[in-house]
Amino acid sequence: MKLLKTITNKILEWVLYSNVFIALCAAALVWETEILLGISAGIDAISTMVFFATLFLYGGHRILSLRRIPDANRNHQLKWSKKYQFAIFILTLLGGGMVASAVFHLTFSAFILLIPMGAISILYELPIIRHKGKYKRLRDIGFLKIAWITIVWSAITVLLPAFQYGEQVQGLEVITVFIMRMALIFSLGLSFDLRDVQYDEAAGLKTIPVIYGRSKTIRLIIWCFTLYFFIAVLQFSTFQHFDFGKLAAATVTAMLSYRLIVAATVIDDWYYYPLFVDGIMILNFLLLQLDK
Repeated sequence: MKLLKTITNKILEWVLYSNVFIALCAAALVWETEILLGISAGIDAISTMVFFATLFLYGGHRILSLRRIPDANRNHQLKWSKKYQFAIFILTLLGGGMVASAVFHLTFSAFILLIPMGAISILYELPIIRHKGKYKRLRDIGFLKIAWITIVWSAITVLLPAFQYGEQVQGLEVITVFIMRMALIFSLGLSFDLRDVQYDEAAGLKTIPVIYGRSKTIRLIIWCFTLYFFIAVLQFSTFQHFDFGKLAAATVTAMLSYRLIVAATVIDDWYYYPLFVDGIMILNFLLLQLDK
């Protein structure tokens, strides 16, 4: 049993810490969007580009973190990344190369949207903002940290495919899916801020959990999933013909996601967050597949 656990942990580390899993989560959000908007695309230029762009950006940010954070302050994930930094580097290069190739398959409007979203993503980890005599990263500015994450992830996984297949989608449906996605990503961001509250307090970073505390943050997460469910009801029983499968998938996603996030606040496990909290992004896509 001990050997099996060791092998399982090794596999989990490679899948989670190599950024392959988070890249798959991003691609799954694109596929979910395409299903909700009635686009029959599958593995297309958008999902391919989003997968490899995530691999590239997360790998690049990890490499920068290894240079910035001393050995004594590195968490389990960074220690693993230090040990396998050559593999991270190769995957980052692969991601960048594939993005460069996929860009040529985008429509003009999708490419224009990609420019500011890509710029924010690249600059997110770089100290470019001067504040009180020091240079800060975008992620070091309290409320802006979660705002950037919510906007960029929602725009890339909803608006990008909508712009790519503009003639196939309706504007109102895009808006409702975009709001649902923002509610989901914002909730996930709050969950990670809850996990990091101790570190953020020490660093003087004013995140929502640092300012308002755990109970109010969880209450905000409840409101986010309430909004998610309410918009789903409008989307699948008002704007369209009643679609029980999609409404049921959204309902299960909202309820299970909330339970996973609340559980994450009391579970001290390095695998839980990247596997189960990030994995929420795959959940609704898988449920929608069952509805086919």
